[in-house]
Amino acid sequence: MDIDAAVTLASAAAGGAATAAGQSAWQSLVSLVRRDGRTPAPDEPDPASVDPSNEDAVRVLVGHIADRARDDEAFAADLIRWAEAHRASIQVDRSEVHNTVSGNAKISGNVIMARDIQGGINLG
Repeated sequence: MDIDAAVTLASAAAGGAATAAGQSAWQSLVSLVRRDGRTPAPDEPDPASVDPSNEDAVRVLVGHIADRARDDEAFAADLIRWAEAHRASIQVDRSEVHNTVSGNAKISGNVIMARDIQGGINLG
């Protein structure tokens, strides 16, 4: 995993904080960011005070996390380890599916439009 993927998961952790697993990932991220005792930048928010439902505050915090990870190899390694440990509990989904049947399409039978299918599909 690289820094950009880890930062994406850090951002997604805020969105998943409504679930128990997401809350655990968010709190773990906050602990990681606060752990080393370094002096934060003057404009850097205290991670513990950032409400994960506040998209603007999360965006600012994640920007600082990304900058720090690019400047501090040890922090980057810790962030990547955090992301690898929590990626299963954080859903990052930015894909879209567009299904279209149009024009002069001649269909004899069923049309199934779906994105993610778990298991089989049985039609009568």
